[in-house]
Amino acid sequence: MNQTAEPKILYQEANPYGSLTAFLEDDGRTVYLYLQAEESPDFAIKSVWVCNRIDAPKTRTDLDLRSGLAPYLIEAEVTDPQGHPEFDTNEIHFIWSEEGNGLALFYKEELYAYLPPWSGVKDFHGYSKFAKADAITAYPLGNTEFGIIPDRINQDRTFWEFRSNKGIWKNIQESRLSYLESVFGKHDKYWSADGGKYPQLGIARFAPKDLPGVYVYTTVGMSAQNQPSVELYRKDYENYARVELMLATKVSDEDRSESWVQHQIGEIIRYPWTMSKWFGHGHTISMNRRDPEALYLTFTSLALRQIGEEEGFPKLNGLKSEREKPIRFISLIPISEEERVFVQERNAEEFFSLFDKQGSKWIHNPERQSAI
Repeated sequence: MNQTAEPKILYQEANPYGSLTAFLEDDGRTVYLYLQAEESPDFAIKSVWVCNRIDAPKTRTDLDLRSGLAPYLIEAEVTDPQGHPEFDTNEIHFIWSEEGNGLALFYKEELYAYLPPWSGVKDFHGYSKFAKADAITAYPLGNTEFGIIPDRINQDRTFWEFRSNKGIWKNIQESRLSYLESVFGKHDKYWSADGGKYPQLGIARFAPKDLPGVYVYTTVGMSAQNQPSVELYRKDYENYARVELMLATKVSDEDRSESWVQHQIGEIIRYPWTMSKWFGHGHTISMNRRDPEALYLTFTSLALRQIGEEEGFPKLNGLKSEREKPIRFISLIPISEEERVFVQERNAEEFFSLFDKQGSKWIHNPERQSAI
């Protein structure tokens, strides 16, 4: 029963964002699919049982579970009690989720297992073609060609095929800039912000004629792919998963604003895919840059506020993604440490209500005083 061999990695691959690595491991008893982070210390390794390599035992003891070995599934939990033959490593391939935090395992073009983005929640692991009943490390995959899971995997496959088309980034870039220019006028500066890595990202600057003394800096390209982890918090996650960030600031000196604004945005623009977390209304982020024009406050964090449809916000509510999902614009509002504590201990809406009394709902004023 303990026909353990030295664990062997059959196949390994990083997601397109370079943030998570998946590997398929065979220890002579079982085959498991694992997912681990490259940079995020908060990302716990995830796993799903794919199949047994030994004939399924009839029972499993507590001692088996405490052995330190990846647990096998027993006869009552598997579709076929016979052990799976050794894998041909040339026949293994992965399809990653659009968000990069889940993947499907295919073997000989057949769907074998699915490690979804919600793996790890409430001790859930994932799905396997060979699981017959809900077991400790795998649930039944069910129909491997039709249904919710295959449909989602096909959607992911379609997304990556679309993004691999020649010239697609240029189309995405132009569509975002064209929309922003319809609101703010022509952009006067543009920076590449992806460091040559996927996804392609940029930052554009606008100097709207109807907002004298204000520069508007926006991300370009974040909304071209879903942010990870949104669906762990919202059922209608695709309505919240695509965003662009915006930091509008009053300036007295152009050079001083550019000494920090686009650098600050550039430091967080890849964060969702690097750390497998998401940006949404009411969140706060630490600032690594100092606003040199700050007069009364030391700004230490950014409060995230969705650009709404009500009076006082720019008209930024009509842009749709390539899959016709809404793109949300989120303003970055520099706040002090005292204000950050208020947001986290009370709530963001109460803070924004106080913030609005000082003037603009979305434009940073470096000379403002505390809102609380």
